[in-house]
Amino acid sequence: MAKPTGLKTDNILGYRIIEKIGSGGFGEVFKAEAPGGLMKAVKILYGYHDERRATDELKSLDRVKELRHPFLLSLERIEVVDQQLIVITELADRSLGDVFDSYASAGQHGIPREELLRYMREAAEALDFLATEHKLQHLDVKPENLLLVGKHVKLADFGLVKDLKDVSQSLMGGLTPSFSAPELFDGRPSMQSDQYALAIVYQEMLTGRRPFSGTTLAQLAAQHIHGQPDLSPLPKNDRSTIGRALSKKPEQRFPHCRVMIDELVDQRLIARSN
Repeated sequence: MAKPTGLKTDNILGYRIIEKIGSGGFGEVFKAEAPGGLMKAVKILYGYHDERRATDELKSLDRVKELRHPFLLSLERIEVVDQQLIVITELADRSLGDVFDSYASAGQHGIPREELLRYMREAAEALDFLATEHKLQHLDVKPENLLLVGKHVKLADFGLVKDLKDVSQSLMGGLTPSFSAPELFDGRPSMQSDQYALAIVYQEMLTGRRPFSGTTLAQLAAQHIHGQPDLSPLPKNDRSTIGRALSKKPEQRFPHCRVMIDELVDQRLIARSN
């Protein structure tokens, strides 16, 4: 068992650390047993709680900790232990990326379209809830942050959430460039930034290929800002929908994520009738 970085105990806030289940640019996540035997996820932020990456994440968590939605992963506790920020959440079963890997290992290109659209609809509902009711953008939509609890998707990892009403707030680091909308490279997120990322997730999870093939930050920034997406792996009926969601100008995308998913569903019905 890997111990939490910087902490000298396998017991944190009464939670018994069992195993490491993930890591990213901002911290590590562990499976832990809570008092009473319930399983939880414990995220430990890198660095001290008063360093920028921890204080930035804490500000983001403050924006969402009171929000309740069936497709948002529940935040249960936020504490500082030995000068490190600790976040306790409900424990998911696996990520959307794990679902893709299971299908790929069975020889399929990706998640079957009908199943994937169910996941995308739930993710879209969560993102639209943040955007339309609270003027928030998640800004880190990717397969690893779409978690399955039972058969339903929950949006997770709120460390980059930005309040679009706060025009003075600078955009934090830690973006995932493969899924970042063009305006994020200029630090100007819009109400449609998460939709752009969700469209990339859809193509990758369905086909195994992203619309932009860059492997470095410079390549991806140039492709997102100036390049045309490669939509050829998609079914023909999906290309115009995903193409619109990947428009360089946010105002040319769909008004909401749910509208994009509804159009994909409609295209599926059209394809079946032909």
